[in-house]
Amino acid sequence: MMSVGSALGRMLLLTTVLALAIPIALLRLAVVVIRTVSGQSSGPRRDPAADMLRYRFARGEITQDPFEDAMRALGYEKRP
Repeated sequence: MMSVGSALGRMLLLTTVLALAIPIALLRLAVVVIRTVSGQSSGPRRDPAADMLRYRFARGEITQDPFEDAMRALGYEKRP
């Protein structure tokens, strides 16, 4: 048979967990909704073409002028 103290302890633990979990869940939901409405995702969007250009430039396969020309062609004014 369960004692009254044990039952109260479990209720106190459950209450504490819920008191912490509910505000955290609501805050997380608010962040997701704000990011969705503002058009932001959970992380930065990467352009695979620009990444490949950066990779080739870093390896020395292309020089700075063709790199900058290609980046401008992709719509980047400055190197991101």
